[in-house]
Amino acid sequence: MTTFYRDSGVYIGSAEFQVEDQAYRLEDLELVWHRRGPRGAPGVAIIAGRFLLVLAVLGGIVAAGMAMRGVDISGYDTTTVLAGAIVGLIVAGMVGLVLVEGVITVIERSYDKGAVEHQIWARHLHTDILLFATRDKLRFGKIYRALQRAIEHSDAA
Repeated sequence: MTTFYRDSGVYIGSAEFQVEDQAYRLEDLELVWHRRGPRGAPGVAIIAGRFLLVLAVLGGIVAAGMAMRGVDISGYDTTTVLAGAIVGLIVAGMVGLVLVEGVITVIERSYDKGAVEHQIWARHLHTDILLFATRDKLRFGKIYRALQRAIEHSDAA
């Protein structure tokens, strides 16, 4: 018997698909498909985080522009004003970079946990059932592809 996938909760072999304590014979699965489940609170938080990031960057640019309008530069020579502007841009850029990078890192980590539940459904003995669900997109992809390969293998045999 060939093993197509195995981890702590899922086993896919050439004859069966097992999730936790439920086992299904591949020959009993008439049709298998995947579906996105509900987005839930983590998904809404990710979308809100993206909008807040854009608003924070735009707000920072507007605040810096407003602050610069109030600065009286008439008493300084051009070189001093140019040097001050360059230093100000560098400092603002570094602070902005750190903030934006932090938010982007949080958003990237959220993709590991997932914003959307990914589901594997099947028609098992003339009834549609949910075989497996996870928010881990990478694990879902591995399991779904392994199940497809196992079904193709069992059909060919």
